[in-house]
Amino acid sequence: MKELTNAAGCLIILAALRCFGVEDTNVVALGDWSETVANQYGTSVRGRLLMCEYPDHRSTVARSDLGVFVELQEYSSSTGGQVHLYCDFTKDLKCNITDAIGRPPEPVGGGWTGGAPGPQWVTLPAFSSIRLRASAFAGGRLRDGSLGLWFAGAGNWTIKPSDTNHYFLSGTFTSVPGNNTNNFPHTEIWSGTLNLPKMKVPTNTR
Repeated sequence: MKELTNAAGCLIILAALRCFGVEDTNVVALGDWSETVANQYGTSVRGRLLMCEYPDHRSTVARSDLGVFVELQEYSSSTGGQVHLYCDFTKDLKCNITDAIGRPPEPVGGGWTGGAPGPQWVTLPAFSSIRLRASAFAGGRLRDGSLGLWFAGAGNWTIKPSDTNHYFLSGTFTSVPGNNTNNFPHTEIWSGTLNLPKMKVPTNTR
């Protein structure tokens, strides 16, 4: 009876951990955290690349959406309040994709239509993080089995299903403070450049 009770307790704990998001089944690829970058006031931020798959709630048919995200995390060493930073992925995010020996995918003609993330101020409360969509609202899984990694300003790549190479996506994100119309305290505004480590791209997207 004692063993059954212990087993039941373990199952309850595991179920609780799943409820609190220890397992994020939406993440299909994840890069390492960047080095932490601090401003002159000790406000620090770090970031990483990831790919997530969610239901496409804007589609008229049931399907999933696969996109590239940048996750930003407040990581100050001193106690403090929230952090504000300006994100313009159309200009200040630069990406690169290569295989294990530094070669990019073969060029594929064509373009994409649709929207893309626009510039915005982001607020990070202490000890918090946020995932921001970086890739365009098109791309991801394509009907022919290709993977479209399309960005408004960071670059565009399409990996065909016949391409068997392993690819890695890396990038740099620079936050340059925009017009502070919200009158954020200047001590809470972060600016700087994050070197986002490479992330293995899951080319098998079917």
